[in-house]
Amino acid sequence: MQTWQKQIINVATAVMVLSGIWMALTVGLGEAVQVVVDPNDPANPLDVNTTDALGGSVDFIDRVAVLGVFVTILGTAGLGIIRTGSGNPPFVNQLIRVYPLILGFIAFSAFGTEAWELLSGDRDWAASGDGYNSYILFLASAMVAAIVSLFRN
Repeated sequence: MQTWQKQIINVATAVMVLSGIWMALTVGLGEAVQVVVDPNDPANPLDVNTTDALGGSVDFIDRVAVLGVFVTILGTAGLGIIRTGSGNPPFVNQLIRVYPLILGFIAFSAFGTEAWELLSGDRDWAASGDGYNSYILFLASAMVAAIVSLFRN
C-alpha cells in the first residue's frame, strides 16, 4: 500500500503528463520546441497562439518550464524515452532525478499566484485558452509534486 504522499505525487505527476501533452499539442510541437530553442528568431517568429499560451510573452522561465514539459512527457512518467542509466553522464542522471524539484521551484517562484489560484479553486478557466490553462495546470501539479516529495521523508 502506498503512502498518501506517494499517491499525491503519482496523481500530480499524471496530471503533469496529461496537461503537458495538452499544452504541447495545443501550441504545436514545432512551436513548443522553438520556445525552448530560440523563441526570438526573427526568421521564424512564434505564433501569437503560442505566446498567448505562455502568458503573453516568452522569457527564460517559460523556456525552462517548456523544457520541463518535454522532459516530463519523454521521461519515465510519460513515454519512458528519457531515463537515468549507466550510459548517461552523471550530471544528466542527476538532472533527470531532480527536474521535478526544479519545476516545482519554478512554479512556486514564478507562477505561484496562478498556481495557488488553481489549487484554491479560484481559477477562472474561461478567462484563458486551453494552452495557458494546461500550462498553469502543469506548473501547479509540478509544484504540488515537488512540495509533497520534499516532505515525504
